[in-house]
Amino acid sequence: MAQKALNSADNINIPHVVSGWFQQDFAGDWVELGDLRIDGVNATPDFYEHRSYRNSINALRKKLVMAKNAVVNLVLNEPNILNMQRVLFGGTIQSGQELDAYEGRIFTTKEDDGGVHIDLADADQTAFESITVTGIYLDTDVLLGTNLISGDIRLDTDGKAYFDATDAGIGAGVSVYVRFDRTETGLYSSAIFGASNATIEGAGRLQLLNDQGGVLQIWELSSVTLAPNGDITYPLDAHQEIPMTWTLQERSGAYGTIYTK
Repeated sequence: MAQKALNSADNINIPHVVSGWFQQDFAGDWVELGDLRIDGVNATPDFYEHRSYRNSINALRKKLVMAKNAVVNLVLNEPNILNMQRVLFGGTIQSGQELDAYEGRIFTTKEDDGGVHIDLADADQTAFESITVTGIYLDTDVLLGTNLISGDIRLDTDGKAYFDATDAGIGAGVSVYVRFDRTETGLYSSAIFGASNATIEGAGRLQLLNDQGGVLQIWELSSVTLAPNGDITYPLDAHQEIPMTWTLQERSGAYGTIYTK
């Protein structure tokens, strides 16, 4: 909607359709940063204050702008590879990577016509073809000194891992610690601080398109530098957040433009 004269309640709104966009190295496509929260544009210019006793007790006579500084603090709610790469000054993104992920779980042994086994389905595993069991230990073996595996593990298509436990003298109903690897495929990778220079900069844009009846705002930022800002959370029971700071810079004599309707 269009803005109205001062003191109109129609000028008061809740932001909607908030997005952030970045054009790296000032060329190519604009890429959205995804779902995010913008904590505001923090304008913090530096001032020189001239104080004088000339006309009274020490008083401020002049306040001069010495430097122009401003930052935009963003919290990214989508920890995708593009955001992780930018925040951590990552190197070139590689796709199609493969890596083993390690697991260690407590199981209760079972026994059927095939023999003593542990059932990987009990650990909510499904991609059994990608799993390799590397060790089975009694849960009292705190130093993991005696691997109960004797010979090869026989892993069937249902996730039952049969092993020869004769020497250990165990059958069904025994609590064991099982160590296994799970091969993850189709991964993306980017080296942490792998960029040839530790500067990621380009043009930035903040959009508040507000289709709920509020005032449209578009901030065109001529030049911003991206940097991490605070903790990259690794939470136990919440979604992951990635903090980022855009530092506004002058480019071709301008910092940018605010558009509003």
